[in-house]
Amino acid sequence: MKKKRILASLAATMMVAGLLAGCGGTSSTAASGDGTASAATGEAADAAAASGDSGKTVLNVLWWGSQTRHELTTAMLEKFEELNPDIDVVMDYSDWGGYWTKLPAQVAGGQTPDVFQMDYAYLAQYVENGVLADLTPYIEDGSLDMSNVEQSILDSGSIDGKTYAISTGTNAPVMLYRKDVTDELGIEMPMNPTMSEYCEISKQVYEATGLRDTFVTSCSADNLRFRLRNYGMNLYNEDATALGFDDPQYIVDMWQLALDSQNEGWGMKPGEETATTAFDSMINDSWSRYQNSNELQAYRDATGKDISMVMIPNTDDATASATYLKPAMFWCVGADSDVKEAAVRFIDFFANNEACYDIVGIERAVPISSAMREYVAPTLDEVSQEVVEFIDYVSQPDMASPLMNPDPDSHTEIADLLGQYSEQVRYGEITDLATTAQQFMDEANQILADAAASAE
Repeated sequence: MKKKRILASLAATMMVAGLLAGCGGTSSTAASGDGTASAATGEAADAAAASGDSGKTVLNVLWWGSQTRHELTTAMLEKFEELNPDIDVVMDYSDWGGYWTKLPAQVAGGQTPDVFQMDYAYLAQYVENGVLADLTPYIEDGSLDMSNVEQSILDSGSIDGKTYAISTGTNAPVMLYRKDVTDELGIEMPMNPTMSEYCEISKQVYEATGLRDTFVTSCSADNLRFRLRNYGMNLYNEDATALGFDDPQYIVDMWQLALDSQNEGWGMKPGEETATTAFDSMINDSWSRYQNSNELQAYRDATGKDISMVMIPNTDDATASATYLKPAMFWCVGADSDVKEAAVRFIDFFANNEACYDIVGIERAVPISSAMREYVAPTLDEVSQEVVEFIDYVSQPDMASPLMNPDPDSHTEIADLLGQYSEQVRYGEITDLATTAQQFMDEANQILADAAASAE
């Protein structure tokens, strides 16, 4: 019954998966290896049965993504079959939105794929429902070689000390900035800036060019999360039943810095941004912007400017880094799979085999294996090499702090609430910052408590 309940418990959540479009492609439709429409679940099962008659191990693999990802993954899986002639792979895929209908339906119908992609936001739910196999024994016996993978990356796919998912590649939050502007001004942007360093450079850029900051003035949930991470805390507690901090001063400090930047001119005031897109903003309005490392190419292409990236600025008295290594997506193995050894063999191939990366490159983000990062680097274009070098830099000891737990379903409501209060503060409609910060915390904690109660 637990597997059948997962469809009801997850389907509503998956309806909002489109909000997380940065995690995968959104424009393609399912297709088979020859470019025709993919088979329905029943047809895939028939294909599996026929292939099984040959005496080979049948491995069902499901993923989401764009047409480009589909074509690369198909070619990569064909190479895997070539190198593992005892395995026949049955391939199935969907676009991002359709995936979160297809996978829960297959799980509820007792047809969980042997290997399938997973998003960080839903990992805990699938583990809780017993859908994912524990991969820890395979890592311990070496059949799933993670010797060249940083512990923080392994931890991102682990729950209660057990590894259930292996990241396909690594991203990190970054500060994108106009390197053409700083170079012209003779300013060197530190790779790991303090908040004071970032603010001072923002002032110099504004005085010379009129371009302003949109990072410290955003006062968003992500902005608050970075500040909290600097002191070893997160936005939510471990089980997301309450906020992960109890002192409103962290919010007050965030708001005060934004107000100071606006009053001094270098911070963008609400309503002053003229651009209609984030790309246009970095041409006309701002010199920097918080994004993810895999978006560097998109910003360079869209702006035509020399955009570079550094780590998220840390507060001057930080005890931990705001930056974290983030899985682009995961590979998982079905708990009920009868071919776990073959499934693990595929994931090990994806993580560690040069032949895999000869085909897929960094399409699923920067390889988690340091050996594979070193292998692909010479073959990459300039931007991709810069992304790989950045991930290598952040992967050094103590450069990144542990990844936080996935946000609860009520995160959007709480983030919107903070945004409303932040806007009133920045417009000068609210001046008692401490009282307002506490009011936000009280309301957010009530939202989380109500959500926890309704889930019981």
